[in-house]
Amino acid sequence: MTPAERTARRLLALDKARDRQANKANADISQPVRALIWNQIDRITRVMRRERRKLAATSARGAKDMQHKARIALDWLDPSDDDDALMVSLCRDVLAMKGDQNET
Repeated sequence: MTPAERTARRLLALDKARDRQANKANADISQPVRALIWNQIDRITRVMRRERRKLAATSARGAKDMQHKARIALDWLDPSDDDDALMVSLCRDVLAMKGDQNET
């Protein structure tokens, strides 16, 4: 498993954990408990940002790594924003590429 794939899996798991915490915060609970849950969500978000920065510093070894990076970038980009439109298009092109047949 490549570093990009490991990071993509970690980010997916963190995103699911953050969603579970957000669902807890939307329940009928007291304000102090809700504040604690939002603090947990904030910590998870900081870890996700750190993972994304680490992935950005890691060079892609092959087409699969580029696809993992593109998939993560698409999760964070807004396709309706004009500034992000070119990046979204580039990420979709990378995801549509076929990898080298000799890669593992």
